[in-house]
Amino acid sequence: MKMNKLDLDYQDLLKDILDNGVQKIDRTGTGTLSVFGRQIRHKMKNGFPLLTTKKMHWKSIVTELLWFLRGDTNIKYLVDNDCHIWDGDAYKAYQNRDGKCYCGHTNTCDCGDISKEEFINKIKTDDEFAKKWGELGPIYGAQWRGWGEYGEPDFVKGIDQIHNLINELKTNPDSRRLMVNAWNVGELDQMVLPPCHYGFQVYTREEKISGQRYLSLMWNQRSVDTFLGLPFNIASYALLL
Repeated sequence: MKMNKLDLDYQDLLKDILDNGVQKIDRTGTGTLSVFGRQIRHKMKNGFPLLTTKKMHWKSIVTELLWFLRGDTNIKYLVDNDCHIWDGDAYKAYQNRDGKCYCGHTNTCDCGDISKEEFINKIKTDDEFAKKWGELGPIYGAQWRGWGEYGEPDFVKGIDQIHNLINELKTNPDSRRLMVNAWNVGELDQMVLPPCHYGFQVYTREEKISGQRYLSLMWNQRSVDTFLGLPFNIASYALLL
């Protein structure tokens, strides 16, 4: 069976990292092999870029992207739809809650600590708990759909970057400003995790003979677990495109 070009390009990238990566420390203490400034290109006419090197949970890819596009930043929607990508980040934020448990008392109260499984179950079943501890801060959804709106009074209207992008594609498709950015420097400290894939740009070209327009998308990441997370990111942005 012949492997598609994307799989080969991806495996070449993995080999590049193993051969040329430099040792770096990271926030988890695990350590990484790191390279800088690599790029993979894929033509969508050659098929949807779902890599075959690992099992892909397609429903989670779709659910997370819809969650971003909803402008949602609470894991309640994800958990209710069996998507657990962000469980660990929410649970870690819960554990680092300044010495207080979810009821607002000190850790010496009767509530005690709860396991990650118990935490997720409370997100599912306790709306008040989910509202408080399922919130991740102004991450992707907040920036995509309401830049500048997070935590502000109701009368402040955020910038809906997705709406603006679609409108520009319809009215000014040759614009060089067809961009969406999640790296809001004024709100990074409010996020459980600063954006890894922090921005994307789209580009159109028109076939002179047919007049048909073609749409391309390019995204940038400051950081990615290439073996684990990158196949997921590729499929997610292909679906967005």
